[in-house]
This record gives sequence, C-alpha cells and structure tokens, in this order.
Amino acid sequence: MDRELFTSNRLFCPGPTPSPWFVKQAALDSDVYHRSKEFEGLVTDCAAMLKPLFGTATQPVILTSSGTGALESLVVNLTNTGDSVIVVVGGVFGGRWLKVNQAFENKVTVVQVEFGMAPTVKQIDEAFKDCPKPKAFFVQANETSTGARFDIAALANQVRGLSPETLIVVDAISSMGAHPIDMDTHGLDAVAAGSQKGFGVAPGLAFVALSNRGWKSLSTRSKFYFDLEKERKGQEQGRTAWTPAVSLIQSLHASLSCITKIGVPDFIRHHERLAVACRAAVAALGLELFVETRAVSNALTAIKVPQNLDGSKILATAKQRYGAIISGGQDELKGRIIRFSHLGFVSPFMLIDGLAALEFALADEGHKFELGAGVTAAMKSLRS
Repeated sequence: MDRELFTSNRLFCPGPTPSPWFVKQAALDSDVYHRSKEFEGLVTDCAAMLKPLFGTATQPVILTSSGTGALESLVVNLTNTGDSVIVVVGGVFGGRWLKVNQAFENKVTVVQVEFGMAPTVKQIDEAFKDCPKPKAFFVQANETSTGARFDIAALANQVRGLSPETLIVVDAISSMGAHPIDMDTHGLDAVAAGSQKGFGVAPGLAFVALSNRGWKSLSTRSKFYFDLEKERKGQEQGRTAWTPAVSLIQSLHASLSCITKIGVPDFIRHHERLAVACRAAVAALGLELFVETRAVSNALTAIKVPQNLDGSKILATAKQRYGAIISGGQDELKGRIIRFSHLGFVSPFMLIDGLAALEFALADEGHKFELGAGVTAAMKSLRS
C-alpha cells in the first residue's frame, strides 16, 4: 500500500513550525506595493502587536532576514570593535552569539554551560570576576539545540547587581510566545525573535526590540543593511529602509491578530499545557528528558534516545512511515536526543497526532513499551 496516499507531512520540529491556513492565505495577495499607505499600515500594526510579546513600550523593528540576522544586527548596533562582552554558551545557538561576536572582533568571556543544563549563579559570578564591566551580556532565553530554557528574569537581576551598566541582550527566537518575555519589567536591553518559531509564519522575518537605554547606546560601527536606528525612524511611519518581504509581513499581521485576540498570557499558558502533556507522555513511554528539571521548556521537549537505539533511524521512520517531521540533536548530540516541538500554533490534537507517530516509530525501531501509553498519558494531562 502506498503510504503517501494516506499520510501527509506534519511539522513537529522547533522551526519552521506549523503555519495555520489563515496565515498562509494572508500571503497570497502578492500584488502589493510596499510604499503604499495600506502596506505601511500593516507594518505599524505589526509593530504595535509585537510590543506585548516583547513586554515593552518601545518600538520593535521588523527585519527581512533570518533570526541570525537579528543576532548580528544587535551585535553590530550595540558594540564597538574590541568591546568586552560575556556570552553564555549552552548549545549551538549560544555558540552562534559567540561566533557573531568573534566575527566583529569583540573580546569575549564565555560562560560554558553543560548541554541540557541552565547557567548557575556561580558561573555568572565567575564570568564577571574575569570580565567585571562588560559592554554587553549575551544569552539565549531558550537553547533550541538542547531544549533547555534559561531563567532570563533571574539572570537579568543577577547581571544588573554585578554590573548595572552592562547591556543585557537576549535571543528569544525560540522562546517568544512559549515563555514570557518582559523587557521593561526585567530590564532587558535588547531582544531578538523570528517569524518561523512561535508566530507560525514562514522563515524570513526577524524582530528586534531595544530598551530606551539600548537605543541610547548605539555603536559607532559602520553599518548599512542592519542600521537599526534608520529602520526605527522609518518604521515609526510604516516605511522599511529596504524592500521588505511583503507576503511574510501580510502573514505576520494575520498571525499577530490571532495572538492578540487570544491574549499573550493565554497563548503562553497554551504552550505550558502542551509541554506538560508532552512530558507526561515521555515518562509513560519509559523515556528520559535530556534537560534538568529547572530548565524544561514550553517550546520543545528534548528526549534522550533509549540505549541501543539509533536516534537518526527513529526520526527517519517517523517521517517516512508516519509523516511526522521531528528534529534530532545537532553536532555532538546528533543521534542522542529527540527534539519534539510544540511551539506556535500547535493544537492539542496535533500534539496527540505527533506523539502517536513517535510511538509507532519507537516501536518499529525496537523500543519496548505498551503502545498508546504516551498518547494516553498526554490525553489525561490535557483533560486535567
């Protein structure tokens, strides 16, 4: 029997996340001029609707780029060549902060965090002893490569106590919408996000927001495409500095309109509910979480691959036989973990669907458990 006739691909990876039909449909009108008043209205609407997700009263900026472009824009705009900075590295994307800072010739002190763990108070204290007054402190809110969430509120409070003048710069690309980001409350100076994660929009847009202090701390570096001050001034009137991804901004407007209707707190609670159900399924299947308890994430669940099984084969089976696209580990974690995402516009029924596909794949590859145990545990969790 041809499985392709009955099985369609579904996304359970941490990016891109599933895109609802109304988000896709919004992008279909391609005959839109980006210098028209109508389109400029979309840009200003999107910026206004982004503010509650960032937890800020300042003006977010929309960039036509990947999330990595947002990270580069913050390094370029907030540091000068030779500045001392501290970077938390607990996975691939913390490593990206490191690489971008190195590319722009900053002096970097690294807080090396064991994969699956969150940085400790002691580690941060020691970093500031080595680098007492860094220009900026760079950190992930959610390390997508390991599934570990970092407590940004606690980290920001500690950094402010150690060095009040240090800018706190956060990659919230895989966290926004799944966990609260409260820039103004917690004193964050810059935050980055991306369209393909919690927003359910195709890849290609990135968003950055700076605090008032951040805007007053712009670098003197030469910059062109990623000139955030130029973008901010234009986007206050809905005009992007360069030709934007028109169709993606149309999709973004639809996505943000839906999130606004739901309400950011309820959107975050939805993610927490799915994450708790997923972790219940993991336990029922006799599997272990990869991350420590204090670092569990609402965006994705990182699962240790059972001993004597090949994680890559499990994921290949899930995709080829059951149409479920689930992520594995990267670099040294390849084959060792399964990263099951419940980020963005994932419904409880989609979660059950993905867990069922994962169960089938685990059974096919030799994991011993009672088929349906994970799905049942997740359903009970969702009913409670």
